[in-house]
Amino acid sequence: MSEEKEGLMAAVEAEEAEEQIADEGMATASAEDTVEGEDLEGVEYERPDDFPVKFWDEKEGPDIENLVKSYNNLEKKLSEGRPKAPDEYDITALEGVDAEDPLLKDYMSWAKDNGVPQEAFMDLAKKFVDMGYQSEQEAKLDMEKEKALLGENANEIIKSNVNWGRGLVSKGVLTEEDYAELEVLGGTANGQRLIQKFRQLQGEKEIPVVSIAGNQLDREELFARVADPRYKTDPTFRRQTEKMFEENVPG
Repeated sequence: MSEEKEGLMAAVEAEEAEEQIADEGMATASAEDTVEGEDLEGVEYERPDDFPVKFWDEKEGPDIENLVKSYNNLEKKLSEGRPKAPDEYDITALEGVDAEDPLLKDYMSWAKDNGVPQEAFMDLAKKFVDMGYQSEQEAKLDMEKEKALLGENANEIIKSNVNWGRGLVSKGVLTEEDYAELEVLGGTANGQRLIQKFRQLQGEKEIPVVSIAGNQLDREELFARVADPRYKTDPTFRRQTEKMFEENVPG
């Protein structure tokens, strides 16, 4: 039977044995291996391949503070979800747009069904409005060019042809669908001139004279008017023919 050691040294040995049992064999760094705080200044950091570059400093290493902030912001956005469509879209900023326009209503319905938020709704709507305005301006410019080809009495010519076409509709000669096609034909200066020819073939007398620069009546058409019996019997027809000669046959 072993004797139990007594004394100061024996007590110290017993305490060290108990600490070793409590540590369960876990290794502890020796004093020589411990890196003091002042020695960290010379440490070189190496960024792991999967660590974000934006949160890494070559001198300081990982930027943990900003990494945590970024994570928290992302988590907040994900929890809030995507912006939702409003109950009613505000279209007061769409100047010149009729609230009852069927196209606008279809667009609002589509945006609502697809959860388009107010800001995105307005952004796309303004683009469409701008495109429509540009197309409208281009159409006006084209119309002015065509009217210029008809000469100084362009408005009189167009109005006269409109009245003639509408008169045929009221008489039952043309339907509304026919008149719609006639409007397409009369959309250009050449079309207006062709309508004038149709009216002349019907024997109309009071027709405004058409003078289209760059597309003048040829000599055969002019002399055909002179050979027309109306040239002798109808003063108005004769004056129109003479005016055409003056405008289309220099000298």
